[in-house]
Amino acid sequence: MAKAKAKTTQQESMSMNVMDQTLNKIENEKLPIEDMPLNSLRDYRLYNEEARRLNKKLKINRYPIKQCPVELHPKQRVVFRSNDQPHNPQKVHLSNHLIHFDQTLTPGKVYDLPECVVHHLSQCENPVWGWFDNPDGSRETRIKSKTPRFSLTPVYSGD
Repeated sequence: MAKAKAKTTQQESMSMNVMDQTLNKIENEKLPIEDMPLNSLRDYRLYNEEARRLNKKLKINRYPIKQCPVELHPKQRVVFRSNDQPHNPQKVHLSNHLIHFDQTLTPGKVYDLPECVVHHLSQCENPVWGWFDNPDGSRETRIKSKTPRFSLTPVYSGD
């Protein structure tokens, strides 16, 4: 029993050494930033991390941050609705370190939108202002609540 246990721990340590060696080999074979592939969302994230690191090290902005194309982002199929203007098309513009999205959306239509755009639209709110009485007897206006500007209903396909 003790021999079998010792043998399994020896095999585990050998496999851990092989995994550590492989991991170290992969980490040491880093591509130069000019040769990095940009084929997926992960590739763009890795490129931007390396560009930020090198720019900080060089103390100049030599390597620009690259936005991932809209086609590579994970999509979600939703029905777009505008709560404050239900019949007017809405211009949606989102440009940050992840994406550059610029499109006009018509309420009631189905769209395949990137998940970061869906998240951004679900965070857009209109403030509802109200009067509040202060302890000293004065009154002031403050935001009472917020109502969502857009309604995004997910569409599930039953394939």
